[in-house]
Amino acid sequence: MQPKLKQLVNKGLLWQGRQTHYQEQRFLSTGHPSLNELLGGGWQFDAMHEWQLDSPFIEQKLLWPLLEQLHEMNQPIFWLNPPALLSAAGLRWRLKQADSLHIVLNTSANEAAWAFEQILQSGAGVAFLWQPESENQSSYVRRWQKAVQQGHQMGFVLTALEKTVEARAYTNRLHLHPNHTVDVVKRRYGWPVNNISL
Repeated sequence: MQPKLKQLVNKGLLWQGRQTHYQEQRFLSTGHPSLNELLGGGWQFDAMHEWQLDSPFIEQKLLWPLLEQLHEMNQPIFWLNPPALLSAAGLRWRLKQADSLHIVLNTSANEAAWAFEQILQSGAGVAFLWQPESENQSSYVRRWQKAVQQGHQMGFVLTALEKTVEARAYTNRLHLHPNHTVDVVKRRYGWPVNNISL
């Protein structure tokens, strides 16, 4: 390094980027190697993840691989306000052991936001919240981010895509398309990337 650059670094006036060590973090696979690589290893614990959906029920390509891993770990799973009535028989067939899945239906946006925060903060399990983006105030998202860090868990917010998407304190924000591609709108370990095939 040139002497003048070294002086600036030593004074703290210039930041020198370094390789991030992903192995220090805990991750679960997304089920898709290319997406794992872009997210620095997959779904990170102590982090909030947002999935913006172009249309209902297109989250399945990301949801099932994650649920299967969580069940293998005997990790409790909480679903708050899923978009449809669920078939217990179908869940049991798909997940083999649905006993650790807890579902809360038809609560108000404020009640769901509060319950989501409590689950994450307690470390009781991984939580999924289906809620319109307009109901997810930025103050909620900041509190959820603090809650996952306190509880050492991960949280997922699934929302319909809105025309104006405001900045929020999510670790990762993904935009899911019906053609089984994903845009990484925000990620901790790099710039946004579009059209990743699942």
